[in-house]
Amino acid sequence: MKTAVFGAGVAGLSAAIELIDRGYDVEIYEKRKILGGKVSVWKDNDGDSIESGLHIVFGGYEQLQAYLDRVGAGSNYTWKDHALIYAEPDGKQSMFRKAALPSPWAEVVGGMQADFLTMWDKLSLIKGLYPALAGNEEYFRSQDHMTYSEWHRLKGASEHSLQKLWRAIALAMNFIEPNVISARPMLTIFKYFGTDYAATKFAFFRENPGQSMIEPMRQYIQNKGGRIFVDARLSRFDLNANGSVEKAVLSDGHTVEADAYISALPVHSLKKILPREWLVHDYFANLFQFTGSPVANCQLWFDKKITDTDNLMFSQGTIFATFADVSITCPGDFQQGLGTANGGSVMSMVLAPAHHLMDMPNEVITSLVMKDIHDRFPKSRNARLLKSTIVKIPQSVYKAVPDVDKFRPDQISPVGNFYLAGDYTYQRYLASMEGAALSGKAVAEKLHARKGS
Repeated sequence: MKTAVFGAGVAGLSAAIELIDRGYDVEIYEKRKILGGKVSVWKDNDGDSIESGLHIVFGGYEQLQAYLDRVGAGSNYTWKDHALIYAEPDGKQSMFRKAALPSPWAEVVGGMQADFLTMWDKLSLIKGLYPALAGNEEYFRSQDHMTYSEWHRLKGASEHSLQKLWRAIALAMNFIEPNVISARPMLTIFKYFGTDYAATKFAFFRENPGQSMIEPMRQYIQNKGGRIFVDARLSRFDLNANGSVEKAVLSDGHTVEADAYISALPVHSLKKILPREWLVHDYFANLFQFTGSPVANCQLWFDKKITDTDNLMFSQGTIFATFADVSITCPGDFQQGLGTANGGSVMSMVLAPAHHLMDMPNEVITSLVMKDIHDRFPKSRNARLLKSTIVKIPQSVYKAVPDVDKFRPDQISPVGNFYLAGDYTYQRYLASMEGAALSGKAVAEKLHARKGS
């Protein structure tokens, strides 16, 4: 049975892996020259790896890890110290380190020892976050009508903990503020990370996500007979009389005929090519409820090491929300002799919220980043900036704002031979690499259940 997958991000590649292992004839069509979607990495003219974002593997990313094991990439990432590290002014650091106890006592005891929270913050969080730790999926979905800030205050948790602790987490997770993000995804993450000791572990790819994850996925698919086409932008679907897909038409005029069609495109791209005839279905009309979060990633190459922290870092009150010195965290890339790197720090930073940065000149953004770098890392004041890059993504993961979660579609559409994959589709996780992997597995299983028999 021939299946055409459009979009070669984590969702599309995961769907292809699952289908090819079930004996399906799979073709993947990607509009760009590189694979990976929101996780893509490419080499510039200097030989430097340019990342579309800072991507790490959480301990809770069980499905993603299963696919990495399957394609032979299970050793391509390394686990870091189990702690949340916050960069403070003048080179100071504060942290939340789990205690060596079963969850949730590991989190409770670790939180009581956190040096950046007051005793009132800690007590208010223990009391306020209990409903999240004890809640279930039904409860989390029922809280989607309010922002996380509203939920946090309603439960009596302190304002200081909201700004100091959870703001950075909201920005890292969905690139929007706590007073914008829905309570639903935040409570979900509290549940997973607060009841599973290993879920909050961080792992960095040894090289970069492109070489460490996407390339092994590509090789696995092609070695098993799958075909991948790049520079293959989907333009439209031509329909049969019953509304099903007759063929897909690419922007260069080539046509694709298959037994089943999977869109693993970002939702904002899918909306542009949906046939008008399908919009009579709420399933498709509801896709217009989704808007992408803008985000930017900044990479800075220095001639000296400005930090020795081998882990993910967070920051409050800076233009960057999460960041890392990838010359330390990624031992197979960003090292001396590779591109611009000369042994100094290579900082990779997620800039969020980023709505105000999309039209701002890159050199202005870089100057704002450098101001905060100098504030947080005093050694940078005596280091020379060798190179900087900015990658802007106007629409990244969908904005998880209140009252949107209910519109997340199932992977099976009302059209008999058309399916959806992507982290915005309904699965138990958030918009993330794990959510994309879960959606890929789900679409393959549901397609097989509907058509495979």
